[in-house]
Amino acid sequence: MNKQKKSSGGRGIEWTDFTWNPVRGCNHACRWEMPDGTVAECYAETVAERVAQHAYPNGFEHHYWNPHVLNEPLKLKLPSRIFLDSMSDLMGHWVPSEEIDQVLNVCRQAHWHQFQLLTKNAPRLWEFDFPPNVWVGVSAPPSFMFGRRLSHTQQKRMVKRQVDVLSQVHAAVKWMSVEPLSFDIAPLLKGAHLQWAVIGAATNGPKTYQPEPDWVENLLQLFDDEETAVFFKGNLDWPSSSWREDFPALPLSESDLFSVA
Repeated sequence: MNKQKKSSGGRGIEWTDFTWNPVRGCNHACRWEMPDGTVAECYAETVAERVAQHAYPNGFEHHYWNPHVLNEPLKLKLPSRIFLDSMSDLMGHWVPSEEIDQVLNVCRQAHWHQFQLLTKNAPRLWEFDFPPNVWVGVSAPPSFMFGRRLSHTQQKRMVKRQVDVLSQVHAAVKWMSVEPLSFDIAPLLKGAHLQWAVIGAATNGPKTYQPEPDWVENLLQLFDDEETAVFFKGNLDWPSSSWREDFPALPLSESDLFSVA
């Protein structure tokens, strides 16, 4: 597992304490079109094919199974938030069910941790039973997937499908990563009643593209109305007086076990 160095200048992934990737690689080939017309690739793909090439000898689109890291959460005794798939999509259609079951079984055993799962393949969530300490999340749609551009209509359909799936999944925490916030997504999330949401800007290398303030305001109004906790990514340009880094309220039995690492 990799500890996120949030107190040493670089924020890492601000909303988690550790990343853990028993499954690595992704076939989604996500891309985001920036307001200036440039196209940014998935940050995980950039990492895999540049600084971490040794761990991805067959490229990022290859599926890698790493059973030797399965027991790492069990060795960590301090209750922590652990991101399940920062370098993959655990629910990807290419990931064998047997591997997913092994990952979720470790989550059940490590009941003192909170595991954060995030997917763009929401329909596969129906296939599994999630332990109460797994937060089940979906991502806002990119501009391109599988080498094809998504029209705005297709993006809206994807969001609707994600919300419909989440409404039928049993999970203590249902959440959404709206990073980047690239269009006014709030009307599509009305009635989702998420427990948590992460909001961020679009990035292409060192360059950041901020969402329209109205898009953020619309989301905040909706999330406040539906009592959804909101966490702002550090790349979001927002007044410090109304900055948010909130986490979902957990059931009492889990809250007693859980503390921030």
